Amino acid sequence: MPRKWFALFLVLLLMLPSLATACTTVVVGREVSADGSFIFGRTDDTHTIGKVQIISVPAQTASAPNVFVDEYNGFTMELPAQSYQYVMTPRAPSVHTGIWAESALNEYNVAISATETLVPKPEALKADPYVLNGIAESNIPTLVIPYVKTALEGIKRLGALVTQYGSAESNGVIIADAKEAWYIEIYTGHQWLAIKLPQDKVAVIPNAAVIGCADIEDHENVLASPTLWSLAETNHFLVKSDGKPHAAMTYGIDRYDDKYLKGCQYRFWGARHFLAPSQTGDIDMTQYYDAFFVPDQKVSIADCMELVRYRYEDTPNNSNINKQCRPIGVNYTDEAHLFWLRPNRPIVEWIALANPEFSVFMPLYGNLTSTPEAYTKDSLMYSNEIAYDCFRGLSNLCVEDRQRYGTDVRKFWKATETTLISKITEMDQIYLSSGCSGDTAASLFAGIAQDALSNAQRLFNQVMEQRIKRMSYTEDDFLDRYQDH
Repeated sequence: MPRKWFALFLVLLLMLPSLATACTTVVVGREVSADGSFIFGRTDDTHTIGKVQIISVPAQTASAPNVFVDEYNGFTMELPAQSYQYVMTPRAPSVHTGIWAESALNEYNVAISATETLVPKPEALKADPYVLNGIAESNIPTLVIPYVKTALEGIKRLGALVTQYGSAESNGVIIADAKEAWYIEIYTGHQWLAIKLPQDKVAVIPNAAVIGCADIEDHENVLASPTLWSLAETNHFLVKSDGKPHAAMTYGIDRYDDKYLKGCQYRFWGARHFLAPSQTGDIDMTQYYDAFFVPDQKVSIADCMELVRYRYEDTPNNSNINKQCRPIGVNYTDEAHLFWLRPNRPIVEWIALANPEFSVFMPLYGNLTSTPEAYTKDSLMYSNEIAYDCFRGLSNLCVEDRQRYGTDVRKFWKATETTLISKITEMDQIYLSSGCSGDTAASLFAGIAQDALSNAQRLFNQVMEQRIKRMSYTEDDFLDRYQDH
């Protein structure tokens, strides 16, 4: 096998992601953001092979309700005949895991990030088992975002669906609009709790339930399944704090004892160290970290981009050296998204395909009518004509040697993002002057996306050439080195 093709084979091999705990959600309230915006988003860290697209779904008016069937788990329900336009980041059809939209933003500026996988307490799951063909990560955005005009409508719709059909998983979901943002934790087959997110704090949610003592009688700020507390009390797993029922301690698995959730502790601590270093010492694996806290300084959209890449490089827990320290930024991220809800401005979603550590966040408006072909093209075979493959291939090369290959790539994308952020006002003016035209939104994104793809292809070729020049060992040695890596 020629060395160049063998190097390409390695890149394809590295496209198989690791198995590990998944996803980290970030939230920034308006009062603690640098520009008065509300920011939220998530890394979509996968357990399986993923290939993410960026798709615009047109509004539809059918003569009769549509029957939806989820390819992933067989969930079936009748959907309304009328739906709204939205943009989403689904997995490609060739992967055969259902739509799995992960994030979506509709024409009414309602945004969703779904989902943050949670781990329930065994006693809770025994009392209220999952419904295997019920509501799941693969279908939540598809069932909610095309049919709501506000975040509150979205959270009520999702809660009602879980109550009626049951949930197949434990998940955390954020739904927001220009006015407010809600966070719902789905714990078991039919139990859930939703809160209006605070505006005076930031939060990190890393695969652990985080809602504490919520007053379910406060209907302006809290919504809940009808038997949330009574089920726990009847089955003797209700946990109280200061005399009040505590949701995360009641329904969530113990953070300290569970091997799976030790990775969550690193991310709880890591986000605090990144955003509030004056308040944060070294990690304490026995501490119950509150997900919500006040940062040392106001937080910008650029800060959030760096946070989802964070590997604790400036600490003794540097994940590039200490492999046991589960970072926020991992190499098996399928995509990352950040919603930027600015005062009196259109909502912008920033999307990075593959590992954002070595990818670039691209901005778009939710009503764009189309996306470039490279971002919708589908094939299980690697192709440099598919945007996801290009970003994934580049990321995998950089992960192999962050210092030699990754440093310059990361600097380049950081400079690109700085330029894109600086030009958002100009982008807004063009969009607003068009009457918020979906075609204009599509044209604006197409230019950004095509430039990003061209740069990813160029960077991939440059790094690959560096890689090939350094290959002075046999193919057997090469595989041995990969196994060790």
